[in-house]
Amino acid sequence: MSVPPVFPAVVADVLDALPPRLRKRVDASLGRVAEWTVTADADAARAELDAETALTWTLRQGVLTTADDLVCSCLLAPKCLHRGIAVAAAEIADGVQETAAATGEPVADTVETTSDEGATTSDDERAAASALWAACGTVLRAGAAGSGAVVRAELLRAVHVARVAGLHRAAANGLRIAATLAAARAGDSSFDREALTAELVELMLLCHDLRTGTGPAAELRGTARREYRPIGSLRLYGLCTEVVVAASGYAGVVTHLVDDGGVLWTVPAIMPGGAERVAAAASGPVAIGESGLSQRELGRAGLLLSGGTASADHRLGAGKAVRAVAASAASWDEPPLAVLWAQPLPDQVTRAFHAHTRPESHRPSGADLLFVTGTVLGAAGDALRLATGETHVDLVGDGDRARENLRVLANAPGLRLRAVARLLPDRPGTAVALAVTGDLDLPTDLRHHVDLGLDRLQRSHVAGNGTRELPARPEPAERVPRPARPLENVLHRIALGGRAVAAVASAGREVAALTRNGLTTTADLLAGLADASRDRGRDAFGRVVHDEGEDFPMAWLRAGVHVREFTRAAARRAWLTEVGSK
Repeated sequence: MSVPPVFPAVVADVLDALPPRLRKRVDASLGRVAEWTVTADADAARAELDAETALTWTLRQGVLTTADDLVCSCLLAPKCLHRGIAVAAAEIADGVQETAAATGEPVADTVETTSDEGATTSDDERAAASALWAACGTVLRAGAAGSGAVVRAELLRAVHVARVAGLHRAAANGLRIAATLAAARAGDSSFDREALTAELVELMLLCHDLRTGTGPAAELRGTARREYRPIGSLRLYGLCTEVVVAASGYAGVVTHLVDDGGVLWTVPAIMPGGAERVAAAASGPVAIGESGLSQRELGRAGLLLSGGTASADHRLGAGKAVRAVAASAASWDEPPLAVLWAQPLPDQVTRAFHAHTRPESHRPSGADLLFVTGTVLGAAGDALRLATGETHVDLVGDGDRARENLRVLANAPGLRLRAVARLLPDRPGTAVALAVTGDLDLPTDLRHHVDLGLDRLQRSHVAGNGTRELPARPEPAERVPRPARPLENVLHRIALGGRAVAAVASAGREVAALTRNGLTTTADLLAGLADASRDRGRDAFGRVVHDEGEDFPMAWLRAGVHVREFTRAAARRAWLTEVGSK
């Protein structure tokens, strides 16, 4: 097995104890871990490195929580390379147990408060945000390619300080960046420089807002665990069940429900694992109350909830005091579900784009969903094209089962459908389809609708399938135009290769082109970033003095925020154009 996971601060503590000559060798020696045979249980782990050397971990719930609990028997211990390799190669444990997620009990809000003290950030919080800001600056100067164990350790130490100070949102973001940097160093195919750029922009902007007290303090801080508040009694109707397979190593399903007021709620069943966990999660019992329903059945049934609890994003809790029993369902053509399709599509798009600007923990359930009614035109590339009045929407599938189902529907032009889909911001007029209903001959077990990721459509389910012919494939919708691409490319290059990459390349041609196109603000930001990337100071001997100030990270952040907002605005405008907004 691999080495046990560690808390963020442990990595920094162990690496800080190493002499500089050994610290430099940690990254080059990480491959040795593959040769170790590690035996472990919940309380301890041991690895025999050779006949005379052994590493011993003392664990708490399977995690190494302090540097002193990692012991090496070699003569150089505790300042030995073995301990450094062990923590540098380990996965980083979050350090926060989401007990509320399992129980759904309302918990005391340790962040949001009405007192004057909690309304603004404290000195400790500002200091922690400054430490994370400095760590992000180090990452930018080195780039993912140069962010070895020492740079990641500095970031993880700042993450630990942020968590102790109660900046849970920033700490979680920092952990994601550390994991991305580790993937980049390991040559993992999951590494995405655009994702790294987006995470760095988000964390640095968050740190800037924390340091300056910009925005609601409670939202900037975040919470250590999901908080559930009492919501009383609800009459709920199943909408659909969505398959989830996350890159973070979790999979399962999420069932979407609607109350009498048309408000959406979710009941998740997400577990560690891959796509193989989906079937078990879908057929597993709903954790809320004793309804006797599975997740899949809940998506087609109803629920009477009393003593309910829910988090800020409308995830329903499963506490001991919660009672729930099965109730009658409603079809998508009946209230309260029918009201979801009554909202004009341009208004739905506006609402979905607004949701993408909010933190995930404060994004209401279903805020980025579209409820589309239309007629099947046929296939458009990898999508099912649906005519919606004077325009059209392309529906794509997430997963093999969903794509197969959409291909069956694409062979039925003229078929009337209603669909639940998740908007794709960077593909105007395109959304990921979750479920559909319409002129379909569905069996009893697929009453009301088809969950595209779970159910399997047959040709016999498509009414009149034999009399229809597949038309010529229309062209797929174009992606969002990105006129700020020259600046975006520089941001990605810095995130990957560090400050030196931008310092070497000349941006004069791109600046001139942007200016000619009327994008003077983008051109100014690109010129400013290129200028800030260069070390201009020299000492008495003419040697370059590396600038460790804030000019460069601040210039990068200004450019990153500009590109993010510019791209969002362009995507929103392109989407509204696609759906026929005036």
